[in-house]
Amino acid sequence: MNDIRWFAPNHYTTLVVPELRRRGLSIDLEGQASARLALAMSGTVAETAWRYAVLRGCPLVVFIWDLPPDRTGAGSPDPVWWLGGHFLHLPRPIGGFTSHRRYYSRLRYIAAHAKEVWVPSEMTGFSLLSRFGLPSRRVPYCYDSERFRPAGTLRDEPATLITVSRMEAHKNHAATLRAAARLGRGVQVRLIGRGPESGSLERLASSLSVRCRIDQQATDADVVEAYHRARVAVCPSRFEGFGLTPIEALASGTPVVASDIPPHREFGSRAATYFPLDDDAALVTAIAAALDSPAPDPAALRDLSIPSAAERFEALLRPLLK
Repeated sequence: MNDIRWFAPNHYTTLVVPELRRRGLSIDLEGQASARLALAMSGTVAETAWRYAVLRGCPLVVFIWDLPPDRTGAGSPDPVWWLGGHFLHLPRPIGGFTSHRRYYSRLRYIAAHAKEVWVPSEMTGFSLLSRFGLPSRRVPYCYDSERFRPAGTLRDEPATLITVSRMEAHKNHAATLRAAARLGRGVQVRLIGRGPESGSLERLASSLSVRCRIDQQATDADVVEAYHRARVAVCPSRFEGFGLTPIEALASGTPVVASDIPPHREFGSRAATYFPLDDDAALVTAIAAALDSPAPDPAALRDLSIPSAAERFEALLRPLLK
């Protein structure tokens, strides 16, 4: 029997697995073999992990990255029951979540019946308590500390502002384009990611006469090189559960200007420069200063390395395996 059946939606959420295996834990990433514990590393795989845990009769831990306010709003989860191997979902006539109601209502049910719920940040823990009414344990994850490191690469001229994230409204990419237009100096923008906002961002860049490259097909190697060549990483999000982009940029030795939201402060600490949301003038000032600033010290992210995160996970997982 394995120690853990690890349910992961992508490679990123398995970064700590090799280190945990080196520490003696047996972890299965696929299949239906029995395990002492099931771990869902995202809400998107929580239902699959729940069904496995019920079938195998083992406890379940659910890691929830975030609860976006534009989806849950001020609403309440719909009533959900687990009956005969199926979820029964009864939509509320009024007062439900703003969108994705079935998904978030089932996630709330699963989290409420899990052995433990883990979150990456204080912000997600607060969201979980206020929107789901559930306590959680803060367990910060990691960035890919084997991939994102400083390098002696020459920076782009003219200067490039970079952001790596989904093209969604709450990521607030438009603020970066407006700032680039006001900065002048030939500043260009590179946005790496996919999402529904890409078309509108292209049109905005054109209307502002900002040179902007939107890269929806970047490889892992492309992302690393982009951080190394950029002069400043701009992270203007309105909401994050963890905030990976500023962490990766700092680890790459690239100065960071980030919106002053709790997760950015929690993990960027003094290594980043912050600006108030919806204050374009403050954003322009912060970027202008960062363009001439020295590279940040990646040592500030030591606790977010793969080995550090694996140590946290091991300390919490072993008691659950007894």
